Amino acid sequence: MQETITSGTAVVASEYVIGVAENLKKTGLANVSLAPNWGDLNTIGSNWNTFQVSNVIKARAKDGAASQEQRKHRVNLLTSYHFGGESPLKGLTIGGALRWQSRIAIGYPNDINPDGTVTPILSRPFMGPEELNGDVWVSYERPIKLFDKAIGWKIQLNVSNAIGDDKYIPVLANPDGQIVVVRNPPTQEWFLTNSFSF
Repeated sequence: MQETITSGTAVVASEYVIGVAENLKKTGLANVSLAPNWGDLNTIGSNWNTFQVSNVIKARAKDGAASQEQRKHRVNLLTSYHFGGESPLKGLTIGGALRWQSRIAIGYPNDINPDGTVTPILSRPFMGPEELNGDVWVSYERPIKLFDKAIGWKIQLNVSNAIGDDKYIPVLANPDGQIVVVRNPPTQEWFLTNSFSF
């Protein structure tokens, strides 16, 4: 289990960004069009609020709250069994591992304040799915003779991510819940190795 709580986010940056926004209003520049010759309706003030003020407010809104962009729970299980003694399977080893991770926040809906600034609604996150992946392996070992000398020989097959979903994994959602960024699932890989000990 893990938990991260942020505090003191962008203290200096927020003072600067909000200070610029206030100065734009005082000087009347906030209502000046960004590109009047192109018929652009966006103003210097609205542009600054959208790309600067809102980002600072969103970041600072998460102060004091546990980060939901971090998977809170992870569980790893691993097991292996070796056949020995008088077993007809003597020398054989089979094993596997499972990795589970809890859901993770990938975005939030937005709330628009009376002053036009936007803040995320942290109590209603859009959640990415849980993840479950697993590996399996099997090996066989026995002594062999090489140039009249006894050496140990072992052959092993590993299948990485033998268990798991092959669908794209959501990473980021827009404020309307639409998935906009995904990542590839872990690839399944096979490894066959031989080793000798002497």
